[in-house]
Amino acid sequence: MDEKQKMQILADLVKIRSVNDHELQVANYLKRLLDAAGIENEILPLGGDRANLVATLGHGQPILGMTGHMDVVDVEAENWKSDPFVLTEDGDNLYGRGVADMKDGLAAMVITLITLKEQRVPLNGTVRFFATAGEEVGEIGSKALAKAGYMDGVEALLVGEPTGYRIINANKGTMNLTVKATGKAAHSSMPKLGRNAAKDLINVLHLMQAQFDDQMASVENTAMGGTLYNVDVLRGGNQVNAIPGSASAEINMRTIPELSNDQIVAQFTQTIDQYNREAGANVELIRDTNIISTQGNDAAKLVKLIQKIGDPYAAGQNLSDADKQREAQLLQLLDMPYDPDHILTMSASGGTDAAQLLKDQPVGFDYAVFGPGNDTQHQDNEYTSKQMYLNFIEIYQKLITAYLA
Repeated sequence: MDEKQKMQILADLVKIRSVNDHELQVANYLKRLLDAAGIENEILPLGGDRANLVATLGHGQPILGMTGHMDVVDVEAENWKSDPFVLTEDGDNLYGRGVADMKDGLAAMVITLITLKEQRVPLNGTVRFFATAGEEVGEIGSKALAKAGYMDGVEALLVGEPTGYRIINANKGTMNLTVKATGKAAHSSMPKLGRNAAKDLINVLHLMQAQFDDQMASVENTAMGGTLYNVDVLRGGNQVNAIPGSASAEINMRTIPELSNDQIVAQFTQTIDQYNREAGANVELIRDTNIISTQGNDAAKLVKLIQKIGDPYAAGQNLSDADKQREAQLLQLLDMPYDPDHILTMSASGGTDAAQLLKDQPVGFDYAVFGPGNDTQHQDNEYTSKQMYLNFIEIYQKLITAYLA
């Protein structure tokens, strides 16, 4: 496959408006490519215009899993310099919604499978490729795959999310909580006739913050650091002379294996139940999102092969001193190490489909988040590097060949 064909596949994927939906259209496109190459694959419908796709190359053990998601986030087209659903080239930069997160990685993986098949590269094992739906909201695709047993027998997992020449193999979990207080509305001149839900909510949030600071904040993971706790949304009341009958808060947490999501919920629930008993209140805790943390193994086979194969590509980047300084400063803000010439392992607060696919073995599994792209995902004028995209196709080919040698 020549460069023009590789670019066309990426352009075709960007053109499909899979904004939090319509992954079936992407899956149908990928299926046509894989069918033409003679690669075994199937589309797994999820209802509506949504679906996963699974493809298999090779036979037997070991099984190397590869995964990339087909959905992208929404876009405010008026803030873009170009049509976000038309791949636009400007020097080495390729612009388009989802081009970095993660249709470049998705395309690179599919092109890799096709190239290996066309070149009849011998594989002593199997590549099992997942193209998933709904990673951006709810991880519905990877949940369905894990539940159906598609991770059975997989010994290592490569996630093609945008990292550039870095490996993420430790991801904090994500948990969204809603604290809901129910009281009784009344006129502000007669507060004894009502129950102020906002007051109960504030009291409980104060207790939860104190509990987090005293019991949870000091618990740390060597790679990921501590748990993050943020009250991000507050609602309550509708006018100044009325006692609010309901109030709520939404909390986002980024969690670590040492303090699991279930442990946190159990501790907060105990605090809220005690407040309800003592104050005669009606406050409840609702868990809206529950994504566990994952932590890999720096010394594992997949990670070491990525570093061995990928280091020359990292060192071969034509980065100016200003580029290096900018990236170093950005990674310092994110508490990540930086080395322009070597691929390092590190952790990240954001989650991936690995949280669902590794649900039964979240610590110590051989997995790596490693894909083309940069830190412009979800932003206006999202872009990726053309050279990096092409490099990763080569890296993935060498990686699979070495892993299944």
